[in-house]
Amino acid sequence: MYKRFKCILCGECCKASPVSLLPYEETILRLLAGKLGLPYKSRIGYKVYDARRRVNIALSYAMELIDGKCPFLTKKNLCLINNIYKPLICRSYPYVPKQVRYTISTELKIIFAVADYGLSVKCPVIEKDKEYISSLMRNTINWPQIYLPNEYKAAREMEEKRNLLLKLLSDLWRKGIVDLKEAKTNASVINLYDLLRVYYPNLPYILGIDKIYGKMKNL
Repeated sequence: MYKRFKCILCGECCKASPVSLLPYEETILRLLAGKLGLPYKSRIGYKVYDARRRVNIALSYAMELIDGKCPFLTKKNLCLINNIYKPLICRSYPYVPKQVRYTISTELKIIFAVADYGLSVKCPVIEKDKEYISSLMRNTINWPQIYLPNEYKAAREMEEKRNLLLKLLSDLWRKGIVDLKEAKTNASVINLYDLLRVYYPNLPYILGIDKIYGKMKNL
């Protein structure tokens, strides 16, 4: 009988480091923070330059901790927005991307990403189970699906949606709507999700986030 990861609701993951977000998640969390009257800060992650608009396009974001914790963490170590929208990286924790590598081919006019995942040692459950995990890693290749099936599923979803957004951006590139280059230091920045929604109005439905906006209206 295999042991499975079980969250102990300690809240340590909500205090560990900035939270990596996909572009549409940045939009959702910023709106939620505004609705709830909470402070919100984020910084741009990876970006590319669009020579047609003369702007950088943000492909990822990182939500900053405020006073050493996620602004949506309650005093009882619970997620205030868990029933509205919980970011994919929060759902995949402690199975998280250690590195995301973006590849841009100007010849093929395509951009895609590959992520390397691993376990966060900041999670006390991982520390407690480290001997079991080490044994599992040595004896089975699909240890993530065995030990943390739900978290692994969230990680897969994160990478599928990351590359879906990049595929749509690549489609715009091949149509001549954008002209992608390496990011420029002093250029202004637009959110990839905001750009894509102009050309793909049904994007919230494609991403499965259309119902979230309805939930926000009830806040």
